[in-house]
Amino acid sequence: MMYKATILVIDDEQRFLDIITNTLKSFDYKVIQALNGEMGVMVARKFIPDIIICDWEMPVMNGIDAIKNLKQDDLTKDIPIIMATGVMTSPENLNTALTAGAIDYIRKPIDPIELLARINSSLKLAKSYTEIKQKNNKITEQIEKLRLLNATKDKFFTIISHDLRSPFNSILGFSELLIENVKELDIAETENYLEIISSSAKNTLVLLDNLLNWAKSQTGQINFNPKKLNLSSIIQEIIEKSNSMAKIKDISLNQMKSDEIEAYADENMLMIVLRNLISNAIKFTETGGNINISVISVENQVEISISDDGVGMNDETRKQLFDISADKTTKGTANEKGSGLGLILCKEFVEKLGGNIWVESELGKGSDFKFTLPLSKLLNG
Repeated sequence: MMYKATILVIDDEQRFLDIITNTLKSFDYKVIQALNGEMGVMVARKFIPDIIICDWEMPVMNGIDAIKNLKQDDLTKDIPIIMATGVMTSPENLNTALTAGAIDYIRKPIDPIELLARINSSLKLAKSYTEIKQKNNKITEQIEKLRLLNATKDKFFTIISHDLRSPFNSILGFSELLIENVKELDIAETENYLEIISSSAKNTLVLLDNLLNWAKSQTGQINFNPKKLNLSSIIQEIIEKSNSMAKIKDISLNQMKSDEIEAYADENMLMIVLRNLISNAIKFTETGGNINISVISVENQVEISISDDGVGMNDETRKQLFDISADKTTKGTANEKGSGLGLILCKEFVEKLGGNIWVESELGKGSDFKFTLPLSKLLNG
């Protein structure tokens, strides 16, 4: 069956509406009527016609204002509009109509053959425009994918060439220092160097884990097995594993009391997210600070918060946190270095789990990293 185009006719003269409606219907077009510009705008937004024929001089809202309204609305801005008038026929009037957004102009009294020719021409033009727009959208999507691929590649090489080399150099340097001066160093100095080596090794291991998980995520090789999980026990396990890093800066990790809440998530992904967010909080919290981890139910979701009383951040930094193309990283309160990969991984995994992640922060007032998880299996999960 051939598609029948829908045409909206806007005119304050019922006689003209009836004449043009009968003409168009005789050629199997569907016709909708509106008696003034304001009504025409409302009808267009509701029914989204294929084409609009609009009179110029009308009460309440004239044709030019109606066209401008339609062209400012995302729902109707691409609908082709033909201006029809028997009075405003000068070249200046034609220019005004075309400037407002009309694509064609027809004089009253309207000749049926001319009207059909202009409608067919406008419909073909609209079809071509739609096809070009769709192709442009695909090109834009491909450009964005390429941009992300390039950003991913750049991030990967930055981590390999700098972020991994730096801690290894630290480990090697202090190891050689210990070997060469083992007899001269006292116990306190030796313990200090060993703590630096241990800290560098742990940070490097975290970075390698993140890099491996990120690579698996990018290539679709990471396992995804969501199920009902008890959040309290998982958070407690991550806190116990993170305590050794927190103790170096005398930071307290506190799990806030809450009801026993379950969430629907992949256990490994959730643990990676929690580990990275707590590690990030430790990095930007001063010695002797506090980090609180809390869980609350919000409608059909659970919200997990990792809150610290650390240095906080400004809006510019906050907006770039989860952007892979951002090449700026900030050192921690004890000059800890980072790649920014952990937070990017958190965003990918949280969204994979069906949640959202964001941060609330002010410079000098700490940060609250929050993310949501579904309480039950998603319908499309």
